[in-house]
Amino acid sequence: MSTPRINNSLSILTDDVGCAKQLNARNVRVLDSGGDKGRGVFAARDFLPGEIVINRILDRVESIRTTNSIQLDWDVHALFESPAIILNHSCDPNLAIVPNRFGAYDFFAIQKISCGVEVTFDYAMSEFECIGVSACLCSAANCRGAAGGFHKLPRDPPIPVSGFYAPYLSQQNPGQFPRR
Repeated sequence: MSTPRINNSLSILTDDVGCAKQLNARNVRVLDSGGDKGRGVFAARDFLPGEIVINRILDRVESIRTTNSIQLDWDVHALFESPAIILNHSCDPNLAIVPNRFGAYDFFAIQKISCGVEVTFDYAMSEFECIGVSACLCSAANCRGAAGGFHKLPRDPPIPVSGFYAPYLSQQNPGQFPRR
């Protein structure tokens, strides 16, 4: 009896990954960002705030941080499949992260996004110490100059104040940005 349960679970997971890939292919395109940023992820349709733009698909989990990993917990770093692995950082992003049922993150719109606009997230929302962006290229009015990581954020940035950051980060300084 345990074999069918395992097969059913694997089937559901495989179906879920297939659906995530279809959703990602419908929602976004990987294109050249121009300039020094290299490739980026761009909206293939319009999005309203709250809509999932990219479903996570984990490639593999690592115990060490890399410039391309996304931190899931203190000693857990993941490499996501494309398009999530290609998302560029912005100090004024149009995406935020939300944990999903697989222990990873989905990326959802935090503002209206028009078709053709680059979708970005703030790497500090998942990284305690960010090594991926030492010199920021986002050109946002509120650019910090580097992603820096969660512990280097100012006291009042809108995304962490709203609670859209990796849950493990609230364990370091629970009062810094209370989770909702």
